[in-house]
Amino acid sequence: MSQTLLLPTDEDVRSNVTFDALMWALARPGRVQPLPFPGLLALAESLLDRECSFFCSDEGLKSDIARIGAHAVALPQAEYVFASIGDHAEVSALSAMLSGNLLYPDASATIFAQAQIGSGTRLRLTGPGVNGSIDISIDGVHPDFWALRAEAIRYPLGWDIYLADGESLIGIPRSTKIEVL
Repeated sequence: MSQTLLLPTDEDVRSNVTFDALMWALARPGRVQPLPFPGLLALAESLLDRECSFFCSDEGLKSDIARIGAHAVALPQAEYVFASIGDHAEVSALSAMLSGNLLYPDASATIFAQAQIGSGTRLRLTGPGVNGSIDISIDGVHPDFWALRAEAIRYPLGWDIYLADGESLIGIPRSTKIEVL
């Protein structure tokens, strides 16, 4: 009797490595994780499938994500949000995102955005996964976003955030407290 071994495809390897980076980013808030495949599409490919809903403000990226099989919906219904958070108008619109409820706190949105890691606004992160506190600098995020997040977070309610910068990624789960320095 012969056995057939199924070897992972290049796409499988890409998704698995990217998924690992996403999970480590949330497990260690504020710690830069290497992102082996840059761009928000690689992040979407590793997390989204036909059962997921998403909102994307970039029409080109929206089309690419839709090819994965995820369903494009209006912002208030989206589980995954790919947004530009450097613009005041877009940040204001994010107040409509899902933030869960006490019965289903996981019925909330996860935000993916481009940002520049290592320069810009200084933030101090504290909470689970952070040994004491960690200071980071993020640019390309409108200052109103941090205030909006502070209003929306009532743990366990709120949003998880991924900020991507080329080949780097930072995760900020809803359990992390952020102080703008």
